[in-house]
Amino acid sequence: MCWALAREVDPANDLSAFLAGGFFLSGAPFLGGIELAVIFWMVLLHRLISKISGKNPSYIDLLVVTAVTIFLVFSRSNSVYILLFAIALIFAFLRYGKNSFLAKYALFSLVIFLGSIFFGFFSLGYIFTLNPGVCFLILLALLLFGGSLFWALEDRERLYDDLGISMEPKWVRLGQVFYILSVWFFLFFENLSYATYFIFFSVMIGVVLFSLILKRILKVGPGVKESG
Repeated sequence: MCWALAREVDPANDLSAFLAGGFFLSGAPFLGGIELAVIFWMVLLHRLISKISGKNPSYIDLLVVTAVTIFLVFSRSNSVYILLFAIALIFAFLRYGKNSFLAKYALFSLVIFLGSIFFGFFSLGYIFTLNPGVCFLILLALLLFGGSLFWALEDRERLYDDLGISMEPKWVRLGQVFYILSVWFFLFFENLSYATYFIFFSVMIGVVLFSLILKRILKVGPGVKESG
């Protein structure tokens, strides 16, 4: 799942996903369980935003993502997933030529989210359980690696979706913005396991290290797909 999430965040480089997976495996034996449903949900939302599948989302696709969102809301007793789902729909609205259905769906989701706050279905998250020093280090790491994602993708890099159709880098960056926002919201308003947070940071570390360092050492040029 770490590999799959990294492939969505950085579809231009296969090796960055393997680096992210390897980094996660180095610490996995020392961590607890993983909320796989959350990671799977993140992968679905990224595919919705970036259109890496090469197809516009169908009503069935949106129904599946909605079902997973509802499952997470009730299983985790937290409506932050509705908020992130609404943000993903807004990004998808921009991605698919300002689709009116996506706009109405996003507005409806935001109304549901505001209603859930009234009923107390929203809570403070993991970051508030830590001492200030640890909080500062985690937020600093998120700023450094999250911010570096914007330099990891070159504007002249040629990207292709699963159907071989050329993609614009700005749509991948839109997905990266959503990724960073999601991690921020999870840290402040959700209590996920250490292993799940480690996956999120492993993805950022793998993508940033490969794109900013290893790619230059290996001299992998834009538009070249590495073997994976």
